[in-house]
Amino acid sequence: MQVWMSSESGRDALNEEQFQQLNVARNNVENILKSRLEYKTYDIPLESWDCITIMMGPKGFEERVMYSFKKKIMDFRLKINYEKFNSTDDLGRQKLIFEMMLRSLDLLKIKFEKVRPKLDEKVYEELDRLKKDVLDISKIDS
Repeated sequence: MQVWMSSESGRDALNEEQFQQLNVARNNVENILKSRLEYKTYDIPLESWDCITIMMGPKGFEERVMYSFKKKIMDFRLKINYEKFNSTDDLGRQKLIFEMMLRSLDLLKIKFEKVRPKLDEKVYEELDRLKKDVLDISKIDS
């Protein structure tokens, strides 16, 4: 399973040190997921699991949840509460990012149900299996 993560952040939410903490936590979670999922396969119409973390003040970007069955790509931009992020430690920051990634799988399932209501049940079982694997990974590594 391909995993790709990035972030959008604003100076009204994160100072330079907090921005670096976001990069470290995000990169750690991305590397953990990549290494643990590298040899696993899931029968899901998805080429890459892509998520962008949004950490901005009140005037920042809204969340975006886009998925294309034709291209098998997702463009999920999901918020993490920057106040919680800034008030926790390294493990807490990683936990918040894992929670965002798990939420992205719930949102992907909703997208599947809306776009292709007659999608084979096996896809949902595989999505649940991926979510369980990620949940297990998050418990081990955070």
